[in-house]
Amino acid sequence: MADITQEMTAYRIKQIEFAEAEYYEQLTKVLDKIEDDITSLANKSLPTTDGKLIELRAAIAIRPQIKAILEREYLAWSDTVVRTGFNKQAKRVERAFKTIGRIPKEFQELTKGDLALIQNLKQQYFTQFKDISNTFTRTLGDKIYQNTLLGSEFTVLEKELRQTINGIYASSKDPEINRLVKFVKKNKNKKSMQRKVEKSVATLQTKFGRDRAGNNMKRYAGQLLNDSLRDFDATLNFNKANDAGLTFVKYYGDVIPTTRQICRSLVNRSIGKTSGLFTIDEVKRLWTSRSWSGKKAGNPLVVRGGYNCRHQWSYVNPDWFDNKGELIT
Repeated sequence: MADITQEMTAYRIKQIEFAEAEYYEQLTKVLDKIEDDITSLANKSLPTTDGKLIELRAAIAIRPQIKAILEREYLAWSDTVVRTGFNKQAKRVERAFKTIGRIPKEFQELTKGDLALIQNLKQQYFTQFKDISNTFTRTLGDKIYQNTLLGSEFTVLEKELRQTINGIYASSKDPEINRLVKFVKKNKNKKSMQRKVEKSVATLQTKFGRDRAGNNMKRYAGQLLNDSLRDFDATLNFNKANDAGLTFVKYYGDVIPTTRQICRSLVNRSIGKTSGLFTIDEVKRLWTSRSWSGKKAGNPLVVRGGYNCRHQWSYVNPDWFDNKGELIT
């Protein structure tokens, strides 16, 4: 018989992936609009002579309007992620506990404590999304001021503004760049297209000199989207399991070429016990004793393999399993 804990963990992971793809697509549209709105605003509001920026007063006066654009577009999207996205995932966690069963019914449903935690997590992550908005409001304002101070050509400023918002995905007057950018945006979250996406990214980097790892808004917002959805799920799951008295865990998720070795070893049960069962304390000791690329600070039951990790812990009772780690039915 199938392992219901594995099935429900896979269900939670898959639904997070669906949600991330949906919200990332929305984010792409939001940042494209912000890019166009801010460059259009700068074009209309900043005086030039012979194409060069000339007025510092205008460069300072434009800042509140930049802030308004980011709040109207980006923070509205962020609010949807933490309200709708978190609420839906909370219901999926609840469904997983109900479907697995094996614990008292009062812990299978969302409790008052769970609801309070959900509200706190919403506020915490919205604040982090807002921090990104504030950071890039300042960054964009500074770029406008610095370029005006230097008397730069407006075309130089426009390129900096676009790439500060969208990085490698910024729009361009070059049709070949725009074609590649459009292709990458459309297929970024499709596993079957990853090789072609990587090839397109490499072309943008080498042929067109675009910096994939630049400190742009899309990079940070996309990273927070990924981490917030997964860390929220892991935190709520941890809290419910703790209330139910579940102190053992198993690690679940698929293995792909980019899977970190720590995650690969846990999923394949090549470290620790062959049953795949760990106590929470054993997990903490394991995480403390090892280091790897992408490792993230925090509770290992929440941060898991680190940035962009797509695995999750499932909380269990060892009495549910035999000595090979197979669920007893």
